[in-house]
Amino acid sequence: MKRIDTFVEDFGKALANQNALTVQDVKALEKTYRDQNDITFEEFLLTEGLVDKAQLLKAMTEYYQVQAIDVQGLFFDHYLLSLFPKDVMIRLGFIPYKRDGDILTVIAANPYHPLLAHLINKYIVHDIVFRVGLLTDIRNAVQEFYDSSLTPNPNSIQNARMERSQIDVHETNEPDFRIPEDVQETIDDYESH
Repeated sequence: MKRIDTFVEDFGKALANQNALTVQDVKALEKTYRDQNDITFEEFLLTEGLVDKAQLLKAMTEYYQVQAIDVQGLFFDHYLLSLFPKDVMIRLGFIPYKRDGDILTVIAANPYHPLLAHLINKYIVHDIVFRVGLLTDIRNAVQEFYDSSLTPNPNSIQNARMERSQIDVHETNEPDFRIPEDVQETIDDYESH
């Protein structure tokens, strides 16, 4: 409980510096927040209408000392998301944002999580730069990527062509050397961007 109390107190100071709430207001809200264990303090403040998202992101920037990014509405590189297991991203509250050379920018709900950088480095060899974002927005973005109704997977059985009967299939004597139109960039093309 000490860790949560310290976070609420320190984050309250960041909110006070942004003139979003006073430190006394935050202390008064602390007990109410403790009764709601299922959300983060930042999300508690938003859902109660005590601060708006812009104020909250500014306070997060000050508290975590990294740039805060509003994840909602951003488009993420599917290749980067496919590098990490869904459950790891949701559990640790992070999403890969963009890559610039050997540097991967990652948006995390808690960029100072003691295991975050170590676990990310299990899947990539890039240097990591952290940004901070809201946990719910990060989890929603990850879920949206993996939601088959929003993000079609070309290899999914749902998208596979229906098999034809043997009567409809015919063999040709000449091989077809044309490149299919649905082939997109190769990994070399991707790496050169």
